[in-house]
Amino acid sequence: MIVGGVLLLVLAVIFFFVARANAGKLQALNAVDTYDTATLSAIHRRITTALGAHDFAQPCEVMGLIECATPLTGPVSGQALVAYLYTTHREYEERITTQESGRSTTRIERRSEQLEQNERRVPFTIRDDTGQVLVVPDGAKIDLIETANRFLETPQPWTGATRTLGQRQFERGLEVGIRVFVSGTAIDQNGQVVIARHPTNSKQTFIISRKSEHELANSAATWARNMRYAAIASGVIGLALVVGGVLVSG
Repeated sequence: MIVGGVLLLVLAVIFFFVARANAGKLQALNAVDTYDTATLSAIHRRITTALGAHDFAQPCEVMGLIECATPLTGPVSGQALVAYLYTTHREYEERITTQESGRSTTRIERRSEQLEQNERRVPFTIRDDTGQVLVVPDGAKIDLIETANRFLETPQPWTGATRTLGQRQFERGLEVGIRVFVSGTAIDQNGQVVIARHPTNSKQTFIISRKSEHELANSAATWARNMRYAAIASGVIGLALVVGGVLVSG
């Protein structure tokens, strides 16, 4: 009883921190204004003209279509991408021998090991009905999706307890032409407004998402609420079990 109560109390602490993290995400989204690209450019011109470009760092949100004159080519899919994460795994079989009641049993398990990982990003523009703005995605949390998953079968003979089956090539990317929501910091780069990570505040939100601000806010609010309820319930029940266990044992 006491052990179960302690485990529930530990879960309550975990739920509490998850709830707080999502509440922080919601607060960060609500604290930043959303602009069209023309308005963002006008703010940049006004502030840099009056105060200079050096200290210009304006948290902002924009939404529009991804355009890129020189996109990346997906290493597996061949698609035009502005960011991708590519991994290669060796898939193999391994003989596993166990001893039980004096008997030796051998089974074959399929396993994998990572051979290579490569991540690339390139600057791109976001276009809306009023114009466009350049985005430098270095340091951003990007909403990548699976764009390719290919298995190259190259079976090899058994070498000791293992046998190579082939290689799995896995690609996750952000495609040209899709609509995204960007929350970051507008800065000056050679007289041009650019959305990038904050130059001094590493905690400032910088995300590139397929979801709209409304969808992200609803998701964060739901997680924060549900995890808060779970923390309260786990804490109350856990405390009751610990107290009950102490009383019973006493």
